[in-house]
Amino acid sequence: MQYLSLGQKLRNKRKELNLTLKDVTGSFISPATLSLVERDLQVPSDDLLRYLAETLKTPLHYFRETPEELLGRRAKTLLVEAEVLMRRGRYAMATRCAAEILADAQELKQSDLIGQSALLLARIALTQGQFSQANHHLFQAQSATLIYGQHELLPSIYYTFGQVSYCQGFFTQALDYFLQAEQTDAHMRDSEQTRKIHIALADSYHKIGDYDRALAYADKAKQSIQRLNDYEAHAESLLLVGASYREKEQYDLALAAFEEALRVIRQADAKSFESDVDSHLAQLYVKLGRTDKASEHYELAFAQKQALQAPSAVSIALDYVELLLDEQQWQKAEERLQTVFALLAQHPQEEERARALALSFQLHSELQNEPAGRAALEESLSIVRRQPHQPKRLADTLVRLGRISAKRGDAATASLLFTEALTGYENLSFLLNRLMT
Repeated sequence: MQYLSLGQKLRNKRKELNLTLKDVTGSFISPATLSLVERDLQVPSDDLLRYLAETLKTPLHYFRETPEELLGRRAKTLLVEAEVLMRRGRYAMATRCAAEILADAQELKQSDLIGQSALLLARIALTQGQFSQANHHLFQAQSATLIYGQHELLPSIYYTFGQVSYCQGFFTQALDYFLQAEQTDAHMRDSEQTRKIHIALADSYHKIGDYDRALAYADKAKQSIQRLNDYEAHAESLLLVGASYREKEQYDLALAAFEEALRVIRQADAKSFESDVDSHLAQLYVKLGRTDKASEHYELAFAQKQALQAPSAVSIALDYVELLLDEQQWQKAEERLQTVFALLAQHPQEEERARALALSFQLHSELQNEPAGRAALEESLSIVRRQPHQPKRLADTLVRLGRISAKRGDAATASLLFTEALTGYENLSFLLNRLMT
């Protein structure tokens, strides 16, 4: 957006009214003086500015507002709108809103708005699995934040850095970022943000095998979560109202609508966090050998995710299937797998489908159903091999399938799978070494 100087505003308004310099100046000032003001070569006095505003039939505050002040007003509205759009899954629209503010903030050298908009763009990119783009924007946000001294953004920046690392399977690196987020958050004590950091720390400690710390952080998160109602329809209507006000440049009313939409969406998110904590506690109880408690929390987490119609219900159900297979509860595992495949028909997820097929292969192997097991194995391998940007997940899946094959006595298949997995790990190690040098 082009931000007009005072002189440009005066000239544009005069031309809109088809007035000459002499028409505007009258006997108050000379046309030459007004010409200097319109070219930003002279700053008008308060009395002159009031006279010009009255003559040009324009509110005085329009001329007094600086480009930086106007950007601040627009940014406050557009960034909240982008946040709501992102949470509603409208990533292209959200990106456009945030990118517009970032470009304007860079032009006007507004470091605080660069930090806010770049952080939001990073979160949008992360949601879509664009990890490189997310890191690019995070470095922009971090640099601008440290320059401006806007330290309240740092917990969110480090938390998002951690999410990017976690999603790529770099759990130790993710843990470092989440600990930095906790340290900087200690001064802010934002309840929603603190809860997010705690559950992220619980997940990271769990991934690296530090179950005591994982359980401690999971309990902290669990205690802070309250059951809240789902306001999806309300949020949708508020988003439409806010967008209508924005189009009419009624920024105050638009901002109020977007902030209310964000508030109700955050309330809905709290229930989602509750299911995440139950899922995490279930995983911990598995590690501690408390399979009864693990089953209880898996059932709670799965029911909550289903009530929210969340795609992550699939992942939780598959974790539960793994437990059921370890406990040799074949019938219950088969029933849960059938539920998973039904959910995958509603929420297609290639990686989770590959995982479900791998577990189906394991179940059919235990039940000595050779044809069904072989079909599941081949389809699972076909899916994971089509994921070129997930080398670690491919290797992990190959190891899983190799172990199942070895357990059922198919040494030839197991050997082929382990060899392919080893090649994948070696290639991944080479890639990481190149990135570190």
